[in-house]
Amino acid sequence: MKKILMFLLCGLLFIGCFDDETIHADYVAYGRVYDTTSTDPVVKYISQYYYKYNKIIILDPLPGDYMFNFQSKHDVNMVQPPQDQESLLKRLQFLEEMFLNGYSDEVKNDMFPNIIILADSIKNLNTDKEVDIYTTTYYIAFLVNDGMLNKSEKEKEILSRNWNKTFLDYCTKKIDWKVPEEFYLYPTDDEFNKKENWWLPIPDATKKDTADINLVWERGYPTGNWTYYFAPYPVEEWGYASSSSKSGYLEKFFEFLFTTPQETIDKAIADHAKLKKPHDVLDQALKDDFGIDYRTMMYKAK
Repeated sequence: MKKILMFLLCGLLFIGCFDDETIHADYVAYGRVYDTTSTDPVVKYISQYYYKYNKIIILDPLPGDYMFNFQSKHDVNMVQPPQDQESLLKRLQFLEEMFLNGYSDEVKNDMFPNIIILADSIKNLNTDKEVDIYTTTYYIAFLVNDGMLNKSEKEKEILSRNWNKTFLDYCTKKIDWKVPEEFYLYPTDDEFNKKENWWLPIPDATKKDTADINLVWERGYPTGNWTYYFAPYPVEEWGYASSSSKSGYLEKFFEFLFTTPQETIDKAIADHAKLKKPHDVLDQALKDDFGIDYRTMMYKAK
């Protein structure tokens, strides 16, 4: 009995996430009924989300929801989560904690995809692999199954970072969000693609060596891949390969921000002026355009 009461209390708290709004009840696109007066906290939540943002949360995905986009077909297969109220409510609460709560109403209105899908399984048919997030132009699908719900607190932090990084990548690729030009080390892809810019050779290094990443940061790059370059064949010249395009540089900067411990980021930008400038520009752009601080927006272990 105590468990039931706690579940009902969670449901009441959950549906209180939206402010009081005009009452709506309609049968809308995608063949689903939305009713903001529903006593079912799941129905009420997705109804309020729909009428507030004019966007859809799908909890019972069918092939017609995710496979086709006009003349194109997405090579993905999804399995619906359990459809009982308790299971769906837990999944919505999880999505809120891991992702939704990090963004303002303005961002949800202007930059969120038309559809968010929650699935019990998401399989990318191109790679034949299960994924925990899948993006297209008009929807983002999140894997929220029992395995996700039972992750450790540290694993939840990692998942939240990945979901938020993927969303920001989506914003740059799908809705053409632009970071200010002063963010970039070079003004054009041609400059980024010059070998002397993206390649940092380490004299006398071998495969088993790993040079100091500070050498990469000193050049203004957030990450570097330890690899080799033929100089000339068959001589292997080992060193760090960094981003060779503007889009790659931004993507790697997101990776740096969302996968690196904050104390490491702080020291890196304090020690390397060429890294600090793009960091500060991107940091401010995220605050201005998304209303987010990458340091605090993600899930924090309890």
